[in-house]
Amino acid sequence: MTQLTRSHAETMDGAKRSLVAKTGNWTHFIGLQPRNLAGDIKEQAADVIQQLDMLLAESGLAQSDLFTVTIWLKDMRYFSGLNAVWNGWVDPAAPPARTCVSGELYRPDLLLEIVAVAYAEKDAA
Repeated sequence: MTQLTRSHAETMDGAKRSLVAKTGNWTHFIGLQPRNLAGDIKEQAADVIQQLDMLLAESGLAQSDLFTVTIWLKDMRYFSGLNAVWNGWVDPAAPPARTCVSGELYRPDLLLEIVAVAYAEKDAA
């Protein structure tokens, strides 16, 4: 039976959640948000990507293990700023499947949130 593990549990604005959930070869990184909401889209995106890198490393994974990434933007006018940071980080030869949508986020100064899913054969046991 495949075990489900969770880590980085926290409470944010009254909601309890885990940032990382793993089962078998799949690891989900949920609700990654910038730690400093005072920055512009490039600063917030860089912070979230830095967190994703850290969580990937803690999980024994690499950027190349990312399967899909979903990005919520507060407003699509931030799309080019996000992409400037994203394209400087992502492996251009093997980017993960990515989608980006806009919608109302629960804080007015929150400009983006990222959800990512990684898959790695090396963790199968």
